Amino acid sequence: IIVLVLSTFWNLVYAVGIGLVIASLMFMKKIGDLTAEGSNIRMLKEEAWPDEDKFPEKLKEEVFIKHIKGPLFFGSTSDFQQLYLQIPNTAKTVIMRLEKMQYMDQSGLYAMEDMLQDLKKKNVEVVFVNLLRQPRYMMERIDIIPDFIPKNHIFNSFDECTNWIKLQIKDTK
Repeated sequence: IIVLVLSTFWNLVYAVGIGLVIASLMFMKKIGDLTAEGSNIRMLKEEAWPDEDKFPEKLKEEVFIKHIKGPLFFGSTSDFQQLYLQIPNTAKTVIMRLEKMQYMDQSGLYAMEDMLQDLKKKNVEVVFVNLLRQPRYMMERIDIIPDFIPKNHIFNSFDECTNWIKLQIKDTK
């Protein structure tokens, strides 16, 4: 309707350009909302994926899992930052399950970097599980990997990650 009114009373070229911008913004908002609905942070006691059921009971208070579902880009970074704020202060380790995050853009990288900086200040260890190729490439380009996430904190499976966490907890006690 906006494009119709603008093309009638103003200029068709500008109306089409404005229509494209409006459509792009609406698309980003919709995708951002879908991503926010799919992403969540849960304590292991509350909700776990099937492979998380075997996680040691004694570690469930200090280890938190963040499931990222969907792309992390301009339209979803504010929701990602809200999810970060839900991580309690009792967390010593945050496991980020990234197998469903297929895409990350520059604003997603900066949101991730901000979160990792804050967690590093709080002495919270962050590990990645199932990091896909495109997001990994982007993180390596701006040195999130290895500056914030060392390569030995990136695991191909949740079982590998669990074994590593068990060893780390033994070493610190």
